[in-house]
Parts: sequence; structure tokens; C-alpha cells
Amino acid sequence: MRLYICENAQNAKWRKNIADNKKLSLAFVKKCICDFIGEKEKFIEIAISKNEYGKPYVDSIYKLKNNDEKYKIDMPLFFSLSHSENMLICFIACFNIGADCQKKNIGDMKTCRKIAKRFFSEQENIYLDSVFEKNLNDLSDDEDDIVAEREYIDNFFKIWTKKESYIKYTGKGLSEGMNTFSVTGEKRHKNYCGDVYFKKISLVKSKKIKKSEANNFYIYLCYNKENRNILELKYVY
Repeated sequence: MRLYICENAQNAKWRKNIADNKKLSLAFVKKCICDFIGEKEKFIEIAISKNEYGKPYVDSIYKLKNNDEKYKIDMPLFFSLSHSENMLICFIACFNIGADCQKKNIGDMKTCRKIAKRFFSEQENIYLDSVFEKNLNDLSDDEDDIVAEREYIDNFFKIWTKKESYIKYTGKGLSEGMNTFSVTGEKRHKNYCGDVYFKKISLVKSKKIKKSEANNFYIYLCYNKENRNILELKYVY
């Protein structure tokens, strides 16, 4: 499995003259799939469909010949696409997967808590409250609750991104209900949800994003735990 990251799709070389964001996403998916299977884009035709919940999947892949003939490439292929701000990611594997990226776009704890109470499970809300209380109690006399609120917001986005990657993995979208499962215990984040493994991706090798800005992006991958040690990472410019 391989994760493709385009840190700045707005100015990417491969974007060419594509203005429509939907077409841009499809072009990125095709580019990544062709790289994954080791074929040139101009010789590949990819049909993408959606399941009943709206999850996109590869319906068929054809290799084109010079005489306009084509033959079907018979291989299982799964992908998960996500974007936030100018960042695009595409996760590809030969088995079911899910991926989500999210830039921290909420700066106040009150808003995050309101969303958490509505969409997160009871366990996750207990965990977030405990994170806030612990940091609040650990502050020295000359500190205020800004640090505690920052930790709450940071963990809120970690949970949100993990949950999004999970519902993309299941393929049921929001119909499953985000509060029907938990990606934390009452004291810590979980690496697993049943047989599903969560992988956090760091942007430490980023060339297009400043380190201070990179910390504001959260990326989580979701896949079966049996495959947790075979991940490749590739940046696309």
C-alpha cells in the first residue's frame, strides 16, 4: 500500500490547466493509481463508481494499445481520497483502506466541545474532558488555561480525523453514525478499532509546508492490522 501526498495542489506541476476541483481530484487519483501499478497515464483508462453510500471505488482498469484495442487489468485495487485546504492525499492498496486529512481550522475549545458532544461517543468525550482537566491541573501559577485548551483542540482533531478515516474504510459514510464507535478509551487514544489499525502520518519530510504549518495538519490511515508494516509514502509535486 502507498500513500500519495500533494502538499500544494493549487500550484502542482501535474495540475496543468485543470480548474475544476472535482476534475482535479479525479486526475490526482488516476495519476496515483498509474504510479501504483507502474503504468503510464496515457495508456490507462480507469472507471470509478460509487457504492450506495457514496464511497468511490475502482470499477475497472483498462490498458490501451496503439491500435485502439484495450484489455482489462484484473487486480483488486482500493483507494481513499481526502483533501483539506490545498493538500490532497490518495491512499492506494490491494485491500480495503480509509484515509483522511484535516487542517486545524477551529481555534476555540468551546466550538470543538460543542461538535464533540454532538458527534463523538461518550468515551471520546470523557477522554477529551480528562485531557483538558489534566493539563489544567498541571499548569504552574504563572500559566493560564490556554495550554489546556490547546491540548483539547489538538486531541479533538486527532479523534475527528481518525473517525473520518474509519467511516471511509467501512464505506458507509455518515449513515453509520460517528458516535456509534470510539477511537479512544477514557484515558488514551486507541491504535485499533476491532481488527482495524490506525496509522498517524507526520509531514516531517514536507518540502512545501513550513514545519510550524505542518503541525496543523492531521492525517490518519485506516486498514486491517495484518498489513500495518507495509506502508510506503510518496510526495507528488
